[in-house]
Amino acid sequence: MPDAPKPSSASPSRLNPDLGEQHDVVEIHAALQREKPEPQDGFEPINLWLVALTGGLLFWGGYYLANFSGRFEGNEYSELPHGQATAVAPPETPEQKTLRIGAQLYNNCAACHLADGAGNPALNIPPLAGSDWVQAEGPNRIIRVVLHGLSGPIKVNGTVWQGNAMNPWRKTADNPAGLADEEIAAVLSYVRNSWGNKGSFVTAEEVKAISEATKTRSDPWTEAELLEVPVKGGSAGATAPSITAATNAPVDLASLKAHLQELPPDQLKALLEAVKAK
Repeated sequence: MPDAPKPSSASPSRLNPDLGEQHDVVEIHAALQREKPEPQDGFEPINLWLVALTGGLLFWGGYYLANFSGRFEGNEYSELPHGQATAVAPPETPEQKTLRIGAQLYNNCAACHLADGAGNPALNIPPLAGSDWVQAEGPNRIIRVVLHGLSGPIKVNGTVWQGNAMNPWRKTADNPAGLADEEIAAVLSYVRNSWGNKGSFVTAEEVKAISEATKTRSDPWTEAELLEVPVKGGSAGATAPSITAATNAPVDLASLKAHLQELPPDQLKALLEAVKAK
């Protein structure tokens, strides 16, 4: 037979340590209540400064959209609130454009006639400001001066200026740096309406007509020749007094031929009729 188990020699208190002890349930629960729960991700409290910053950004975004969105319309280009008018510069008139271009081109003339058009007495260069030539009723004479230049003395406002020869400004194959008809018209319009001058505007058509009528001329003009040219009138302001001179006085044939080539068709016809009448 197997041996029977021996009785344990351990005492009951060692086998059951809590046996016979008194325990307070409230104290045990109080110890449990002092324990903190284990932290879990996703349940942390949000920083109040972050909440305030987010609210401020949302408020600013709403304000910006309300004032600068253009009501989300495709035809709204202004960043200003709707209905607020903006100042718009008036469009440039043709006269203002001509004067603006003429002022820029006058820089070519200012080296001699100075920026204020007063001329240069030290170099015997006559003034443009207040000049009787510039303010003549028509521009026929000064157009010729700019096209072909000027040589010799000239009387301006009663004063004789010996002057230096003025270069021609007509644009040609030999003078590619010259001015086109429109540019000559612009700079003469500027000169005739600056520094107190009062004169009509010069048109490109006027310049072109005189340029065509005098295209065979290669010499600069003299005062005596210019005084034969009427200040206005005629298709190109050709030399009307010279018609009488040609019919009443003998002239050099070569000179007469060159002069006749400068006349516009209507005045050439008048000359032929005058010759026939003789």
